[in-house]
Amino acid sequence: MTAGATCDAQPPQSARVFDIDAAPRVKKNQMAARIDVDNQHRYPVLAILTSPDGEMEYRGVYLLTGQKASLVVPAGDYGFTVLSGSRWCNLDSGFSDGYVVPYPDQIHLERQSRSDMHLLSFGSTADAVMFSFAVHGVAQAANRNEILELSRQIDGHFHVVGSVEDHPVTFMIDTGATTVTIPYSLATRIGLDKNCKPTHFITAAGRVQGCMAIVQKLTIGGFQFQQMEVSFNRGGETPLLGMSILSQFRVQQNADTMLISMN
Repeated sequence: MTAGATCDAQPPQSARVFDIDAAPRVKKNQMAARIDVDNQHRYPVLAILTSPDGEMEYRGVYLLTGQKASLVVPAGDYGFTVLSGSRWCNLDSGFSDGYVVPYPDQIHLERQSRSDMHLLSFGSTADAVMFSFAVHGVAQAANRNEILELSRQIDGHFHVVGSVEDHPVTFMIDTGATTVTIPYSLATRIGLDKNCKPTHFITAAGRVQGCMAIVQKLTIGGFQFQQMEVSFNRGGETPLLGMSILSQFRVQQNADTMLISMN
């Protein structure tokens, strides 16, 4: 805090969004984007949506622990910064005992999209903020502290974005599956069908023939694995993330939320 700064008697009204600088406006007939901010951090926060370089502060919201708010803005690229502490001062200084914690990447908000930014704690201090950003409930990457937060989708399952040999894949979490299953079309495209071990699988449709192969690189959110065994079968196009990967993580599930972090 700047020496001699005059602090306000009260913080901003909680969970009420307000403009800071020249916030971009959603024009008539323009497609807007929405980002829902959920503060599960143990401290109150001032969450600010900024220009990508952080120079302009567009829109902010003060959130107590457990509060949520939605920010509606034109589609585009933004930065995101959190001010966190326990003793509020003012909008210029934030908290007199607090910290400024920027989200490490730009966030892209697409037209008519709904995204989620979850703020969690990984320690006891105000600066121990953990970010989890997701688009339509599908986490795009692990945050800086290596945690993924997934939201249950309309099909009743959890999904996570990853890749196989740098080809993007959205996996469905399946704790009943033994291995990682990739689409047959992808397996043939990267040549796994030419060097695999034939086997069979028992599925809901009965016994099917398939193959097991090794991929050099597989990613789940921000986590990367090498030399991983995957399975595929003709006609099977649903990517499944099974226990061969999930067993290497700590997986916590509570109603419609799943947290995935390293053991």
